[in-house]
Amino acid sequence: MELSQQKTAGFIALRYVFSKKKHNIINVISLVSMLGIMVSSAALVVVLSVFNGMEEMIGGWFNSFNPDFKITLVEGKSFPVDSFPMDALRRMPEVEAVDEVVSDMALITYNDRQELLTIKGVGDDYVSRNRLDEILIDGKFDLWQGEQPCVVAGAVAAGKLQINLLNYELMKTYYPKRTKKNLAQAADAFNTRYLFPTGVFMSNTNYDDDVIFCPIAFARDLMHYEGEVTSVEVKLRPSVHYAKCQKEVEKVVGDRFKVQNKYQQEASLFKTMQSEKLIIYIILAFILLVAAFNIIGSLGMLMLEKKDDMAVLRHLGAGESLIRRVFLYEGVAVSFVGGLLGVLLGVVICLIQQIFHVVKIGDGSTGYIIPYYPVHIRVTDLLLVLLTILIVSLLTSFLPARKLKQATSNPYMS
Repeated sequence: MELSQQKTAGFIALRYVFSKKKHNIINVISLVSMLGIMVSSAALVVVLSVFNGMEEMIGGWFNSFNPDFKITLVEGKSFPVDSFPMDALRRMPEVEAVDEVVSDMALITYNDRQELLTIKGVGDDYVSRNRLDEILIDGKFDLWQGEQPCVVAGAVAAGKLQINLLNYELMKTYYPKRTKKNLAQAADAFNTRYLFPTGVFMSNTNYDDDVIFCPIAFARDLMHYEGEVTSVEVKLRPSVHYAKCQKEVEKVVGDRFKVQNKYQQEASLFKTMQSEKLIIYIILAFILLVAAFNIIGSLGMLMLEKKDDMAVLRHLGAGESLIRRVFLYEGVAVSFVGGLLGVLLGVVICLIQQIFHVVKIGDGSTGYIIPYYPVHIRVTDLLLVLLTILIVSLLTSFLPARKLKQATSNPYMS
């Protein structure tokens, strides 16, 4: 019986959607409602897809720079290599390589300029294994020239220091002494070592601002971390299940250490992007709700126009619940048709942008890292938009359907 009433209400609602109304204003309001929902839905799809594209683009930059897993102490700064299960990690079938890293901030001076930068000391094979030479924009990615330790700086850091690779000027590094500190003599409170600049890299990430690469032996000598590391970086083999492998690595290293994947290493950045995406979604969903409120007016006028039809249905034995469903389904149908058209329109716009790069960033010149807005369509976002449309249409259709009896009282009154 319930199913039969739903089918009857749905059939009548569809007839009302596509039938010609006596008063043309009802058609106009319904069309405006549908167009408003269509435009809002398309905007939701496009904006969410642009955020996805930005996230993937930035994630790709970090993924080419960050290790698959970075292992650090839960509490503390450095730890002895002897106390770390290095061999157990290297024996794991999913692991391709394990690298020791010594990294910390130090004061760098070059000519008459000085900056506080992060020194990252790595092994000789680190550069080739992680293909860092691919992000080199000037010079060579050499960490040694004979017995002289060398440095490769990020593009922004190199600009701040005004490094000239053709000028054989040494870079001076200062790091606070861990044991002996003479406050009376400031110079005696720091270890001082020299590096020779050989290259400049650009990763299009914030690492360009304050990271410089040097030999791990130099970093250990500067910071007095003999036999110690500040982190261990793990490179995985291709086609490895990251989540499963991360749990296995966590079991191997124990509770003293934390294992971070690429996204966890940049948690603040990606959380900020997700928060921005959520805020934009809420704003556009609210605009969709405002656009859908036109349905209330169109349904109210339709109820008045169809009061004779409702009187006939009542005489045929139809209850108030069936008649309410007719107008509830009518409102949902108008909203959902507009929503589906909007989703299709949004997908078409995104595909055009993906293929033809119509919307440029700035003036489209090559001075930008990427000259056009990247977009990436996700099925989950499309389902989210459709669910939002359904909820909004139910909310805006339920209110006039509840007031049905008041709106259609005295049904035989002309």
